[in-house]
Amino acid sequence: MNGRYPSSEALLDQAVAQTGLSDYGSGDFREGLTVLLQSLADDARLSPSTDEEVLGVIRRRLASRLRIEAWYKDHPEIEDLPVYGPVDVIGLPRTGTTALGSMLSLDPQLRSLRMWEQRDPCPPPTLEGEAEDSRRLAYARENDALPAEAKAMHTYELDASVEDSDILGMGFHGQQYTLPVYGYHAWWRDADSTEAFAYHRRAVKLLQSRRPPYLWLFKSPHHKFHLEALLSAYPDARFLMTHRDPAKAVPSYASFVSHIFPASAGQLDLTRLGREVSEHLRLGMENAIEARGRIGEEKFLDVHHVDLIGDPLGTIRRVYDFLGLNLDHTTELIIKDWQAANRSGAHGAHEYDPADFGLSAEQIHSDYGFYIDHFGVEVEGGR
Repeated sequence: MNGRYPSSEALLDQAVAQTGLSDYGSGDFREGLTVLLQSLADDARLSPSTDEEVLGVIRRRLASRLRIEAWYKDHPEIEDLPVYGPVDVIGLPRTGTTALGSMLSLDPQLRSLRMWEQRDPCPPPTLEGEAEDSRRLAYARENDALPAEAKAMHTYELDASVEDSDILGMGFHGQQYTLPVYGYHAWWRDADSTEAFAYHRRAVKLLQSRRPPYLWLFKSPHHKFHLEALLSAYPDARFLMTHRDPAKAVPSYASFVSHIFPASAGQLDLTRLGREVSEHLRLGMENAIEARGRIGEEKFLDVHHVDLIGDPLGTIRRVYDFLGLNLDHTTELIIKDWQAANRSGAHGAHEYDPADFGLSAEQIHSDYGFYIDHFGVEVEGGR
């Protein structure tokens, strides 16, 4: 590793000095941290202006880990809390995972995993105090300040379940597609995430300890890479798997991540990004199909984008039937209002050219033919 980024041991020591705490708990997070730092040095080619932001996220996650362990020592009763579910929305990104997760997050029967609480989990939120929680208010201001272009690309909700980037990030087993760390991505795809998901459950128990309900809703497309590791921590999980023509989903995701990557030292290689994204997502889907065969299809419900757009309420009712949950009239009306306010294009258009990323519909359909055929995915415009 070059001298630009500190070593993992230096960062660990910095977090200890910052918090005055020293127990990081169990787990294999040190390996992922080391791989991430090496990939930052070898692959990322980021502008030096990004260093404080990138390293700040790592330091924050290490500090959160220390605080979680300290909270458990002071509140050992959390160890015995049950965790129900989760309901887990997975699939290729840009296939309706956010829309489906946001709609289900409106149901008070389900406990959403919010960005503002996983970024800074201690103290855990309370139901009566969260409306004025400083972490929530800060995240609301952050969302309000987003440019129109960002809001056109993605739906940002204050209290909806989002990707568990910080919780898995505390174990340095998160997907980390917020950075062009392609070496880390390759390591992560094949890494054993069993211990990371055990720690994930530990963090989730802390978050629910003062804020019911306890039936969890996760929304993480990247869980498809490590379904069996997730089930080792959450054996009662059930999955809602969204589907869309990959020739629409893959370039859209490449465009999206190109906007959220920190500034490059030079020009970002969009062609490499497109190739990396397409290969990454293809391998994830291959893993998911193989794992589903071992796990059992009864744990999965397939939700197609064409149905979610064409008959959103009917699709939601089918989801509730699968989950065995009651969709009451009030929740149904709230979901209908959300659908009307967030219809396709309501916040602007996400415009991009797949060719800018070296991608074409023909090649994607060829590469993802196994996926299209396996799930009967409707190809928009034909193959």
